[in-house]
Amino acid sequence: MHIKNAQSALLSNHELLIHLRAEEAEYAGTDGTYRARPKPKGLKDVLEDTISYLSPSPMPLSDETEQQEDALAAAAAAAAAAAGPAQHLDTLIETHPERPMTLYKGPHSLFRVLAPDYRLNKAEYLQIYNLRPRTVLELDLVIEESSIRFEEHELDDILARINQVLDEEEESIPVGVENQDMSKIANKLLGAAKKKRASARRKV
Repeated sequence: MHIKNAQSALLSNHELLIHLRAEEAEYAGTDGTYRARPKPKGLKDVLEDTISYLSPSPMPLSDETEQQEDALAAAAAAAAAAAGPAQHLDTLIETHPERPMTLYKGPHSLFRVLAPDYRLNKAEYLQIYNLRPRTVLELDLVIEESSIRFEEHELDDILARINQVLDEEEESIPVGVENQDMSKIANKLLGAAKKKRASARRKV
């Protein structure tokens, strides 16, 4: 196998989980074809390990002694904290079960909601999808030099827009908006203009 274009596109954890679950369903015959078939050994391990890593761990249940219940509750809380991004992915799949691309394309996408007023780069958009920052402190870890690039009220507004997009129920989004043609946004990505200038210089 020869890789022609290495890293030609970026995928969020959410997009990766959707793809892997579709692959799993195809081999299990639960994709509507009802044609189950064995998975190659290497693919089987990749699917199981990656889906397990990206999916939230089930919370343990018990009705034994109060001490044991307290210990289990503490363990469950720790597991939930550790699986924060995974829990977030599961929520995205629940709120966007049929049309997940509305999160990435069209007027209801994160890019279209943020780009007109805030210039972020591709890696920052990707991390927002993956980590779902909920506080300004968490947003500081995602956006490079956020306190220099944005005012405090702007960071609050960015968080509000992130919540607006990621919490929106699929049922409230008009059908087909993710496929509609939309006008380009000038200077849409931080660093895009530099990349174009560098490319132009190389051509000269």
